[in-house]
This record gives sequence, C-alpha cells and structure tokens, in this order.
Amino acid sequence: MKFNAGKSAAYLKQPDPSIRAVLIYGTDLGLVHERVTLLAKSFVEDLSDPFRVSELTGSEIKSDPARLIDEAAAQSLIGGERVVLVKLGGEDIAKPLLQFLDEDIQSSLVIVEAGDLTPRSTVRKLIEKSDAAATIACYSDDLSALGSLIDAVMRENQKMINSEAKEYLLTNLGSDRMVSRGELEKLITYSGDQKEILLDDAMAVIGDNGALSIDEIIYAVADGNRASLETNLARAFVEGTSPIAVLRAAIRHYQRLHLAAGFMRQGLSSRQAVKSLKPPVIFLFVDRFVRQLDRWSGEKIARALAVLTEAEINCKSTGLPAEAVCGRALMSLSQAARH
Repeated sequence: MKFNAGKSAAYLKQPDPSIRAVLIYGTDLGLVHERVTLLAKSFVEDLSDPFRVSELTGSEIKSDPARLIDEAAAQSLIGGERVVLVKLGGEDIAKPLLQFLDEDIQSSLVIVEAGDLTPRSTVRKLIEKSDAAATIACYSDDLSALGSLIDAVMRENQKMINSEAKEYLLTNLGSDRMVSRGELEKLITYSGDQKEILLDDAMAVIGDNGALSIDEIIYAVADGNRASLETNLARAFVEGTSPIAVLRAAIRHYQRLHLAAGFMRQGLSSRQAVKSLKPPVIFLFVDRFVRQLDRWSGEKIARALAVLTEAEINCKSTGLPAEAVCGRALMSLSQAARH
C-alpha cells in the first residue's frame, strides 16, 4: 500500500504489525535515512546488534536472491523482533521481495532504503500493491515540515528561538533533512548555555556552511552584479557547494519574485509586496529584493525560471561539467538583469 504523509507519520509513531516490508524512498536522502532509522529503532533499540539486525545491499540480493529469505527467516538467539535493512541502488529485487511476502515470514520486518524511484519501478509497484507492505515517500521539507523540525530540535534541547532567527533558518535550510538536522545540532552546540537563539547565532553557524554565500550568489544574479557573482560562485564551489543546490536556490528566489510581482499586479507597491511574502525576506536583503522587483518584469522572471530549470536538467543528464552549466546559466541571467 502507498502511505500518504498523514499515514506515514502515524505508522512511524505506531507501526502496524501486519506490515512486514516497508520501502522508504525519495529525493531527500537525509529524510529517507532518518525515517529508516526511526522505524528500525521502534523494533530494535540497538541497530548494531548482529543477532537482531541484518544488513544487505540490493546487489547482494540480486546476485543471491535466497539471501533475503534466509536473513528474514533467521531467529534471534536472544529473542525479540528482528529487522532486515536493505540499501537499494538501481537493482530490481522485486522477485525476492515477492517471495518473502508470499512465504508469510513473521519473524522479521524488512526495511528497504532507496533514492528516488519512479512509479515504473518494479520494487515500488510491488510494495504499493501488497496489503502486507507499504511505501513511504520522502521529499524535501516544505516550510511547515521544516518549521516543525526546528521546533522539535529546540524542544529536545530546551531552547527558545526568536522569530528572526527562525525565519533565517526557514530560508536557508530544507533541501535535505539530514543536512538540516545536522545544521540545527551545530547551532545548539554553538549556543552553549544560552537559552534563546538569536539571528546572529543562526547566521554565524549556517553562514559557515555556505547558506549566506548562496544568498549572495542569487542576489548578485538578480542584481546584475557580475563581479560579485563570479567571486561568490567560485568561493562556493571551492567550499564544495553543489551546483544543483545553487540552481534550486535561484529557482526559489525567482519564484518568490514571481509571487511578489503578482501582489504588485493586485495594487501593492513593491515594498508592500515584499512584506507580504511568507516566510519574510531576511531583513539584510529586503532593499535589494525591492529593487529587483522593479528591475524584473513578469516576462523576464518566466524566462529566468526556464533558463534555470533547463540548467538543472542539463546538470543531471548531459554529462557536461555541472559547475560550468550552473555558472553559464547564472551569468546569462546576470547579464539579463542589466537590460
């Protein structure tokens, strides 16, 4: 069966014993891994316990299909439920999974961890059609989910966070659950005994990971500031920032420009339109965002989004150097901003 977001959350809190195989997959690999770990620990507290946890890869099952049945049917020498963790690459292990489900093996839960799987995936189709199995999809956190994550981490560590700091985190986190959680944990450590986390704290920690430099890149593009763009983009790539992450940040920025332009068509001034955006634009960039709204027409914003989307596709599919593809697209938009 296919779990939606609500059913996924309910199942992870209280797993249904009739479900004997779970496929957790999606583009947000950090969230995938977090949910795999959460689910596995609800059955076995210590995932390093060799008597109660077995780990397999898709290639191991592909080369020896009986391995999955053997591991799932094994009995723990010390008693208790067992978990079989399967890391799936691009392998088709539908037949071994079907055999596992057909043999009605009750001693183990099989959890399959995978990246993004299309609806044509044989493994995904098998799990979705089975009454004894379930799929949980994991995609990048939306603002609501990211806000909930921030609140949860603060509660866990008995911290408060002011509104400006939270807004900054909402703007600069969210592409990957594991990365977001790691950055929040760094922020908690940085804050020490301090009870409330402020904007300066968030900027000091998240900025170290390149989030602020990505903002500077994107604003340099929409400002038409080629020199700043070249400097910040080169620095980001040296620090290991992904070209895809930069392109997606640019897409989000132009989508927000598009939304604000829509507010202006309803009669708001550019500054009023910016104030209407949720989450709010970080105060450091408000004036620049307002100027960009006056610079970019709706037609130009649409063309920019088309250029950025094509660049992301080319980074993934053409084999061309991703940094060069990203840089070329951003430079062309920087040029367009000046005309």
